[in-house]
Amino acid sequence: MSTPRILRASEVGRYGYCACAWWLQYVRNYAPQNIAALERGQAAHQAHGQMARAAQRLAALSRLAFAGAALLGAALLHLMLSR
Repeated sequence: MSTPRILRASEVGRYGYCACAWWLQYVRNYAPQNIAALERGQAAHQAHGQMARAAQRLAALSRLAFAGAALLGAALLHLMLSR
């Protein structure tokens, strides 16, 4: 009796992306031939993720700056009207 093969989370992700590619790699044991392209794609995805995180931080900073400017404007308006 053979032991069942462990299915890793990365395999589930690969299957979800392309079931045929998963089958070729894990069932038929075919290795991908486009390793350089796969590595370039992975690097591009990492770079995009870094840019997306930077954009989220900048958006949060802009909301904070806007709120500060609004509070400052309200305080100045209050000072001007209370004279």
